[in-house]
Amino acid sequence: MKLLFAEDEKFTREGVLKSVAWERLGITELREAVDGLEAVAIAEQFKPDIVLTDIRMPRMDGIELAFHLRRKYPQCKIVFMSGYADKEYLKAAITLKAVSYVEKPIDIEELEDALQGAITIILEEQRHVANDTVAKENKSYMKQEAALQLIRGGYEDDILRSRLLAADFTAPLHAPAATVLIKLVSPKPSKDKLEIMLDSALAPSDMPYLYAWKDENHVIIHFFSLQQDVLESSSLQHMCYELSSALKQEFSLFSIAAGSIAASAKKLQESYTSAVLRLQESFFHKPCTLILHDNRGSDALSQHYQAQLEHFNRFTEALIEENFDAVLQLLTAITSDIRQHPGTLIVSVKELYYRFLLEMDKFAQSRNITLFDTSAENDVAWKLILECHYLDDIHRVMTLKLEELKRALKERTAGGMTSTSSRIVRYIHLHFAEDDLSVQDVSDHMQMTASHLISIFKESTGKTIKQYVTEYRMEKAKDLLRNNRLKVLDVASQVGFKDGEHFAKIFRKSTGMTPSEYRERCQL
Repeated sequence: MKLLFAEDEKFTREGVLKSVAWERLGITELREAVDGLEAVAIAEQFKPDIVLTDIRMPRMDGIELAFHLRRKYPQCKIVFMSGYADKEYLKAAITLKAVSYVEKPIDIEELEDALQGAITIILEEQRHVANDTVAKENKSYMKQEAALQLIRGGYEDDILRSRLLAADFTAPLHAPAATVLIKLVSPKPSKDKLEIMLDSALAPSDMPYLYAWKDENHVIIHFFSLQQDVLESSSLQHMCYELSSALKQEFSLFSIAAGSIAASAKKLQESYTSAVLRLQESFFHKPCTLILHDNRGSDALSQHYQAQLEHFNRFTEALIEENFDAVLQLLTAITSDIRQHPGTLIVSVKELYYRFLLEMDKFAQSRNITLFDTSAENDVAWKLILECHYLDDIHRVMTLKLEELKRALKERTAGGMTSTSSRIVRYIHLHFAEDDLSVQDVSDHMQMTASHLISIFKESTGKTIKQYVTEYRMEKAKDLLRNNRLKVLDVASQVGFKDGEHFAKIFRKSTGMTPSEYRERCQL
């Protein structure tokens, strides 16, 4: 298997080349290019099976590169990488039949999964070509292959028509058609059982259709015009309602999204693209939702939710004050607001709630409570969010974790932990930005001796006050460094350091990198 890797950022390119297990994936030949123009030149001789490319590059970007490759090498599989959360790129990736879209900073495991998906498709296509004679004897299989070809492209019209005729499928491919996507979440779908269900729900209408499994959770259905009729929106909606009624008898969690009506089967990629975008919108609705294409097109998807810094501040302050009712009210309000912005990228929404979970975990650790393991090797917090299929699922996870935190805090208090340590932590959180903050300041505020204060805090949290203050300042510094507009010296000042060099030394000791290196890593 041959792969061409186009990436202009040297750090990212070298990191990916070094980290991905190429041989294990079955990639035996690998070439690299610094931009799209060089990639085009290499592809002329190399003729890659897979192209892994960044979207934004000088001279020729990844989108232009993909258009060029699609014209000359239609069977080449494309995997996009980008640090820019822009729906237009997602739409372009779908239109160009990219097999995957990996966001920066690159997660190597996620990237390897994307590459494995591309390899799987290639191997399947190779097997299909080799077994074409056998495939003609299996009508159901041929129809499903045709359904996938209609969204992948790179097929010859005459060959597709002959295969469909051999499978007794006679709908006119020059007439209007539309794609419907089904997402099946729970229970785990059975392919054989679903085929029977589809036939039972759709056959009575006499509307021609092809269906295929996109993956283990997604089903594609193409609806075609009858010989004497043109496909109407009302007919498509009726079929979707029939599907929904049938699925509700077997599935507790699913979504259905209808794409726009394409002028012909040749244009079904357009309908499929709009169906994909609509299916993303289902994340913001209740489970078992039916989302139909309407005249707004993708206008609704232009509305993006913008996270407010004020929300994070209020969230942190409410935790410090142990006002869990206020925390829950804030989460509920944010969830309600996000639901009104279905154009927001799902990964952005999940990252937002992940940050809230991390804030909860920081608060828990300050009380010597462990909510979950958030190490790089076993990031349970991220996995909890990542596995959520709907916005309601995420809100439920947040609520359960908040209740767990309340119970753990109550149990610690019942076990002998007084409110003294909570008051100490609250004072530190309110005054950490003061460069002259000292143990004596805290002890004066608490009206107790410094030695007694240190003993109580160490027993309750397992940390010294100095250690806790430093760790809290470093966490706040990380948050500020993600804002590229702030100078490192300003960040140091805002977290209680007069001396920028001393701040950099402490930060490096805590994180293993300088503040500038940390900021650069966050921007990848």
